[in-house]
Amino acid sequence: MGIVTITTDFGIIDPYVGVMKGVMLSIDPGLTIVDITNEIEPQNIMQAAYAISASFEYFPKGAVHLCVVDPGVGSERMPIIVEAGGHYFVGPDNGVFTEAIRKHGDAVFRRITNSEKTLTRISSTFHGRDIFAPVAARLARGELAESFGPVIESISMLDLPWETRPSPNTLVGEVIYIDRFGNVVTNLTRSLIEKVRSESGDKSVTILIGEESIEDILPYYSAAYDEDALNAVYGSWDTLEIFLKNGDAALLHGIEIGDDVEARFF
Repeated sequence: MGIVTITTDFGIIDPYVGVMKGVMLSIDPGLTIVDITNEIEPQNIMQAAYAISASFEYFPKGAVHLCVVDPGVGSERMPIIVEAGGHYFVGPDNGVFTEAIRKHGDAVFRRITNSEKTLTRISSTFHGRDIFAPVAARLARGELAESFGPVIESISMLDLPWETRPSPNTLVGEVIYIDRFGNVVTNLTRSLIEKVRSESGDKSVTILIGEESIEDILPYYSAAYDEDALNAVYGSWDTLEIFLKNGDAALLHGIEIGDDVEARFF
């Protein structure tokens, strides 16, 4: 039984996601379809890239990950299939699979060109239904990737933020994601922070974001005792996360995606 995951910015009010599922189930009623999220901010390709990257490895090899965050729908941007890490990714060529590809350097890219694999009529505004859903369903039921179109050398990649180390005792990263609880996910990984901490002589770490200073990193959310102060923890993505106990850290402290965050070791 094939598995297809769905990540979109379509929300849950309109019928778009349900229609895509109907297309896929018409091709193979035995498919298992799992929603990763349909609440990506509209046209936020980078947010989708991180959501897919944080999710796909928890599915069995061979799963197909369908993403439709596609502000360029109907334009010259390509419909593509990416094979990476034993998984398949189907969606627009706009960089949405950048972070997943970065985890696996052995990726193979294909342009979807075989019209026999899509719906007969292709709308200029809904490639999720007419191209990506039928391709994802056919891949998931075992049709060979090479039957969908030729291998291409490269695809669009996002310029994702990288952490820097401006001094031996300082790491600088960025806010990359904010979840519905207002928890602030950064690109500073546990492994990197602990490596620098060790190299600096197992010193204490202070987290700086905006005008706020956070002393050390807690083991879990409920270890925080002050509901008015920001705290830090290693979140489920194994990256540094800023949170407010029983509150919305991003909203109440004006934190946005792209804000700098520093880890200093003293």
